[in-house]
Amino acid sequence: MWSETTKDGKTKFREQYKDPLTGKYKKVSVTYDKNTNQTRRRAQIALEQKIQSKLRHIQDGNIKKGVTLGEVIEKWELVYKKQVLSGTFYSWKTYKKQIEQRIGSDTLVEKITPKYLINLYENMLYLENYDKSFVVQLKAKMNHILKYAYQHDYISSLPTNLQINWPKNRTNSTVEEKFLEDDELDKIIDYLEHANTSNNHLYASICKWISLTGMRFGEAATIQVKNISEVKNQYFAEICGTLVYHGLKLEDQFKSPFPKTNDSYRTILIPDKAVEIYKEFSKGKKANDFLFTTFHNSFLIVEAVNNLLREAKKDLGIDKTVTTHTFRHTHVSKLAELGVPLYIIQKRLGHSDSEITARVYLHVTKKAQKKYDNIIESL
Repeated sequence: MWSETTKDGKTKFREQYKDPLTGKYKKVSVTYDKNTNQTRRRAQIALEQKIQSKLRHIQDGNIKKGVTLGEVIEKWELVYKKQVLSGTFYSWKTYKKQIEQRIGSDTLVEKITPKYLINLYENMLYLENYDKSFVVQLKAKMNHILKYAYQHDYISSLPTNLQINWPKNRTNSTVEEKFLEDDELDKIIDYLEHANTSNNHLYASICKWISLTGMRFGEAATIQVKNISEVKNQYFAEICGTLVYHGLKLEDQFKSPFPKTNDSYRTILIPDKAVEIYKEFSKGKKANDFLFTTFHNSFLIVEAVNNLLREAKKDLGIDKTVTTHTFRHTHVSKLAELGVPLYIIQKRLGHSDSEITARVYLHVTKKAQKKYDNIIESL
């Protein structure tokens, strides 16, 4: 380490290191107001940290030692933020907090072993009674982070294929909790229509719309008049975006031009009852106007709708999960009853694969099969 006096009288401390990629020597520097024993010691530490930081990120195939999980997350986040919707990135903060609390930002990433992760996830599942779906999502996020660490030579191998003792799925009878029967659907829509709120008809209509189209709430909430088109007496809805609302004030929420996944870009045929809703809510609106907006011309708040649905579930004595997403599953059940193939339903819903969709489909088709078995037996 050597020092130089700058034009303004300060002291610049310098050190050099050899770049493994070029074989050439490079310099780093720090500047302090004075040249004392204390500043020289501080400069030596700061320069060493700078050199280690630069060497750590050189892709020479060697594992970079001393890299913390927090450092990896900080760099991975920059990439992840550009890959996902702002709402998805916002929801990541919940998992980030868990990771920081349970593993620690200062934990060396190279010390995170498969057994450590297995114990972490199983403790959450069995000792702390966390929902399986939450732990699955947490594990998925850690997989992304560790994959980034592996790609940048922070760890030598990926802790994949973890042998986790996942809780067994509940029996198929609980699949019925995921969707509504015709009479339950009618009761809930009627409850919403007569609810003591200024948006009662709007709430009822968007829930009915979801049950008729299979759209996600965010997709339905941002359907614009121009997204509906008529071709040879048939009406089609172009789904090309979703509502971004996580962590945003109502006035800051907006329609993202990117739906949830690439498979979510789709154009679907809408049934006559949905066409009636479209005609009612598009009356007097311009092409760019959103179909489902409040009297204040703002987006619907999903939690407000879900709160009312929870009241409906309780007051009507319906022992099922009832959220805006329930109407999407209900759409699956209706199509399954009509004999629509699973792959067509999945394409209509905008995803290539879904465990819940498949479970609802299989449950409904088995139920229909039993019905026909009884008919056959009576021949």
